[in-house]
Order: sequence, then structure tokens, then C-alpha cells
Amino acid sequence: MDRGIWGYAAASAMFLVSLTGEITEAAEPGFYVGAAGGRSEQRLDKGAGVGPLIIATLPRLDPLPDGSVPIRLFPPILVDPVVIPMQPTEVTADQSDVGWNVALGYRVNKYLAAELSYVNAGEASLAERYSAVADAPISVPDVLSTYTVRSTGPAVSVLGSLPLSEQWQVFLRGGVFFAKQEVETRMIVDSPTAINRRPIERDYSDEVFSIGAGIEWAFLPRWAARLEYQRSDDLQSNDIMGESRLDQATLSVLFGL
Repeated sequence: MDRGIWGYAAASAMFLVSLTGEITEAAEPGFYVGAAGGRSEQRLDKGAGVGPLIIATLPRLDPLPDGSVPIRLFPPILVDPVVIPMQPTEVTADQSDVGWNVALGYRVNKYLAAELSYVNAGEASLAERYSAVADAPISVPDVLSTYTVRSTGPAVSVLGSLPLSEQWQVFLRGGVFFAKQEVETRMIVDSPTAINRRPIERDYSDEVFSIGAGIEWAFLPRWAARLEYQRSDDLQSNDIMGESRLDQATLSVLFGL
């Protein structure tokens, strides 16, 4: 009985030694692929609002039917219009979504690697409610001005690693994100008789530096997992939205080729 137990123990020890050796080999120079997913947050500039300030322009009607008229936003030139300034009264933002990326990397040695990846940072949105100024000559409905932004694009980065053991290492990342922002903006008037504008879609591009840090665990030969946090520099503002910044916390799986 004792010999059998010791035999199994010796075989298990030899297997672990062999597995550790294979994991060590997985950290040798060479290509690898990876996929990651997790929480993505696009920090939006709420103070910048959505596009230009809104001014309601109404055709002058006298007398007014039922005390009100349809509101028109940025209509063609009107004859003797009534111009009513609007002011922002409420701003809400949804900045979190699921983000993901896929990567092709090359490990130069156990301390240095380079990666080319495609990043999808998910979607974020901001909504700004406008109301007529207190001394407006005519009562008009509120206007909701919104935009939705989706950020995607390639990224290149360099990783510096510090091995803690045969299976664990910590790393720092530095690189550039070539971001494409797809922005859709629309205005919604809180009235069934209003003339609403159609959504406007525009694309903007920017290149920003990004940094990250994380920990990597080689759990099987040629397989590893990473837990990482990344942050980008501010993406530039445009005629619809203010500056924004990307923060991502992801879990990824890597496979050595």
C-alpha cells in the first residue's frame, strides 16, 4: 500500500516538473494571439454638452391656436420669426459598456513583447435637456439633445514584464490607440406636434497614447491569462462632443503559436 502511494506521489511530482518546464518554454521568444473582454468606460465631458446651444425659432402666428404652436429646430428662413433662447437644465450620461479586443503579439524575451491589436471600446451616450428661458414670450416644449459615440480602432504597444515565478509575471504597457469615433446625434422635442430633426452621423479620428498595467498567469503549456487595466489620453473634442477618455479593465486569454 505504502509503495503504491509513494509511487503515485513520485509520478505526480514528475508530471508537475514536466508541466513547469513546458510552461517555462511557453515564455520563450515567439508569436502569440490573444482575446480580451471586460468593462469599458468612456469618460465624457458633461460640461461640454451636445453640440451648439439650442434656439427655438417659431413662425409668428397671431392669435396662437390653443395658446401654442409647433416648435421647429433650425428651420429654413422664416418671415418675422419668434426666437426663443433655450437653456440646459439636465445632463445625464451612460459611460459604461462591454469592451473587447483581439491581439497578435511577439515575445522578444521574458522581459519584452510587442502587440498589434484591434480595440472595440463599446458605446457611450450623453443626453442634455433644454427648456425655454423663464421670460420666454411663448410656452414651448422641452428639447432633448443627445449623442451616442462608439470608439474602435487598431492599437500598437510595447510590454515590459517582470517575472515573479515560472508562472506569474507583472507587466506595464505603453502604446498608441488609433481611434475612430462614430458619433450619432439627434434632437427630440417633447411634443407630438413637433418637427424633429433626423439623426446626424459623423466620424472623427484621433491618435492618443495609452498606458496599462496587469498581471499574467501561465496556467497551461502555451496558455496564459491576463488581468489588466488600461487608460488612454484624452481624445480631442469636435463640433458635437467634448473631450473623452477611455478606461478599460479586461480579462484576456493568450495562446502561444
